[in-house]
Amino acid sequence: MTGGVPAADLVLGAGLLASVLCTVLPSSRFAQSMGLLGLGVLTTLAWLRLGSVDVALAEAGIGGGILAALLVWVSVSSPAQPSPDAATAPRWTWLRPVVGTLSAITLIVVAAAVWLRAEQSLPAWDAALTANMGLTGVEHEITGVLLVFRFYDTLLESAVLMLTAVAVLALGHGDVGPRAGLSGALSPAPPIPASLHWLIRVFAPVLFLAGLWLLFAGSTDSGGAFQSGAVLCAVLILLHSAHVPLGKLTVSWLRPVLVAGVVVFILAALAHLNAPFSFPVLLTIEILLTLGIAAGLYAIYLCLDNPARREVTT
Repeated sequence: MTGGVPAADLVLGAGLLASVLCTVLPSSRFAQSMGLLGLGVLTTLAWLRLGSVDVALAEAGIGGGILAALLVWVSVSSPAQPSPDAATAPRWTWLRPVVGTLSAITLIVVAAAVWLRAEQSLPAWDAALTANMGLTGVEHEITGVLLVFRFYDTLLESAVLMLTAVAVLALGHGDVGPRAGLSGALSPAPPIPASLHWLIRVFAPVLFLAGLWLLFAGSTDSGGAFQSGAVLCAVLILLHSAHVPLGKLTVSWLRPVLVAGVVVFILAALAHLNAPFSFPVLLTIEILLTLGIAAGLYAIYLCLDNPARREVTT
C-alpha cells in the first residue's frame, strides 16, 4: 500500500498512461494499432479491478479484441506512407501527440472523479435496484439494468452498431442486389498453413459453445449479448479464414439478422411500458441482439477487405 492506494493499482494506472503514449506518439500505423491493443488489455484489467466483470468482458471482446484486431489488419493492409521530409514537415507535428496525451489524462481524471462520486451513491442505488428486480424477469442485476431500467442505452448502442454496418455495406465494393457490399464473403480468403487450418476447425466449435454460454449466463451471472456477439463474430472470422464456405449463407442471413435485434427490442419496449418484463421476452431480445451484434461486427470485417484487387467468385 502507498498512501492508501494498492501498489497494483498504481502500476496499472502507470501502464494505462504508458499505453496511451505508445498509441499517440508513434508515427507508424502498425505501432499505433499495437499500442491500442495493449491499451484494451490494460483497460480490461482496470475494469476487473473495479469489480465490473461484465464491462471487462465487453472491453476484452469488442474494444481490446475485435476493434484492435481490425485496426491492426487495416494498418498492415494499407499502403505504407513515406516519411515526411524534415524541410517540408509541418512545424507543429509535436502538437498532435501532446494534445492526445493531455486529452487521455483528462479523460482518466474525469472518469476517476465520476467513479469516486458514484461510489458514494452505490448503497442507495443498490437498495432501489434490489427492490425492483422483480420487474426485470432476470436474476443478474447488470442484465436487468441494461435491458430494463436503462434500455435506452443498450438500444442506442445496438442501433449505432447496426447503422455502422449498414453504412459500410452501402459503401463497400460489390455487385448490386443482395450481394452488394458482401463481396468479401464471396471472395476466397488468403491461403493459410494447413496446421492453422485444422486448428481453427477444432477450436471454432469450442468458441461457439463459449459464445452461447456467455449469452445464457447473462441472466444469472456475468455475460450477455455484447460479449457473446463478439465471440460469435470471432468464430465467423476464423471459419472464413479457414476457407469454410459461408458466402451464400452470409448473403442470405446477415442483413435480416442485423436489424432484427433492434426492431424486436423496440417492439418489446413499447409492449412493456406499463408491464413487467418476463424471462422469455428478455431471452428473445438477448438472442436477437447477440445475432445482430455478431452480424454487425462480421459485416465490418468483411468490408475491410478490398475485393477489387482480386476476382470475385460466387
